[in-house]
Amino acid sequence: MDLAWWQNCIVYQIYPRSFQDSNDDGVGDLKGLVRRLDYIKALGVHAIWLSPIFASPMADFGYDVSDYRAIDPIFGSLEDARALISSAHELSLKVIFDLVLNHTSNSHPWFLDSRKSRTSEKADYYIWKDSIPNNWKGAFGGKGWTYDKERGQYYFHSFLPEQPDLNWRNPATVDAIFGEVSFWLKEGVDGFRLDVINSIIKDDSFRDNPRIFGSRPRPYDMQRHIFDRNRPETHGKLSLLRRLVDTYPDRMLVGEIMVENPGEPELAASYLGSRSEELNLTFDFSLINTTFSAQKWQRSAKRWYEAVGKHRTPTWVLNNHDVNRSITRFGGNEKKARLATLFLLTQRGTVFLYYGEELGLPDSSIYRKDLRDPLGKRYWPFYRGRDPQRGPMVWTVGETHGFSEVEPWLPFSKGANRYAVENQEMEGDSMLTFYKSLIQFRNTEPVLLSGICEFHPSDNPNLMVYTRTSEEGKLLVVLNFSAKEQAVSLMEFGVHANTAQPVFTTSSESVQQKFSLGNLVLSGHEGVLFRL
Repeated sequence: MDLAWWQNCIVYQIYPRSFQDSNDDGVGDLKGLVRRLDYIKALGVHAIWLSPIFASPMADFGYDVSDYRAIDPIFGSLEDARALISSAHELSLKVIFDLVLNHTSNSHPWFLDSRKSRTSEKADYYIWKDSIPNNWKGAFGGKGWTYDKERGQYYFHSFLPEQPDLNWRNPATVDAIFGEVSFWLKEGVDGFRLDVINSIIKDDSFRDNPRIFGSRPRPYDMQRHIFDRNRPETHGKLSLLRRLVDTYPDRMLVGEIMVENPGEPELAASYLGSRSEELNLTFDFSLINTTFSAQKWQRSAKRWYEAVGKHRTPTWVLNNHDVNRSITRFGGNEKKARLATLFLLTQRGTVFLYYGEELGLPDSSIYRKDLRDPLGKRYWPFYRGRDPQRGPMVWTVGETHGFSEVEPWLPFSKGANRYAVENQEMEGDSMLTFYKSLIQFRNTEPVLLSGICEFHPSDNPNLMVYTRTSEEGKLLVVLNFSAKEQAVSLMEFGVHANTAQPVFTTSSESVQQKFSLGNLVLSGHEGVLFRL
């Protein structure tokens, strides 16, 4: 069966402010991104996903949109966006835009009209109440309701007061939103990442969320979010959105699903629809929140596969703009990072990478004076915010590392020269070389693109063992999550020595040297891939 492009591709997420500055203002932009498309193509990925680039006051760095059809001047112009789409398509790269459809900026013309009066044209585009009706909180702190003097009512915001939530129960609002989506579909965008899309419908009775007792970092986390997200009517709205997107050939939707930590894969899978009639893909972030352990990662992966089922497509991700980079979470251990990458790129489905991940780029060191993120500013020093994982890309050695000619908007990672693309491209054992080799293997191996995944029990709790099987063949993956050397007999998994050909390892040693008569010795945090 032929798969759609989004069912087995690798998507490269870009935080545009931090990728490449073309006009030396210290902030990345679209012209800079176009300049680096050849690098992205050479990685072997199939699509790029851009965090928001639309016009915005930047209260939450683009997740507060004031005009969905305009590009914020800091990134360029509408013509620059068109040039990016065209240039990417010339390189056979798909383009995914980040769409924030749960809320807008409070400077969006819709909200400015809505706040005028209770009878204005767009009066019901947002959620208004005469008094605070419940205990709902804002995810970025404080109450979820803010009083507007001009209209004389309270409006609801899931995040900052500058980000009022749209009223998806109003058909006129939905029509207007779909108009903005259609605009970019006509411009040739191949898909959309939908921000917090399970929050678009709120309880129509505005009931209180149940409280959670115990110590939590934010008041928002002291509630079970039953009534301000995941309402059953959401599925119908997403089916309508999917129907719209499907009128354009070869397009896709991937949804960010807000869940309780460490993850709710069944909830994330539910937004795919029972017949794949809602979102094409959804994110499950369980692995990001799971301790680095063979048994725990295997349980997490199996649960996600079981939730999605064989007829729908899972996504796999270890990094994004909202979480500390995986290499930082692994304590700077590059062997762990390579093992995690081998796991990621040998799963069935769609893989999402985050810019700089392929370099082993760690979080930037952020001091209070450097803070830009509203979350960091509010909760410092208990929470540093999301600035560390949004630091600038490191292209070359030197003071500004090829990103800009001036000081960037956020600091570089400590010891940034070590991670520079120009150095790693010349090193045969660099992290960048490792990523390119593994991506190339995945892209040319039919079993990895479509084969089913089956995990095999092991008597050794430090090992994860699984196979990928399709009509084209069978692959075996053996991963050592321990820092210590582990001996493995492939006979334990019903594999005879003369039927197993080692084809890839995370180690710099030759994979053939580590395998003899069906016995394998894995060094600490090493993974090996066999063809059976």
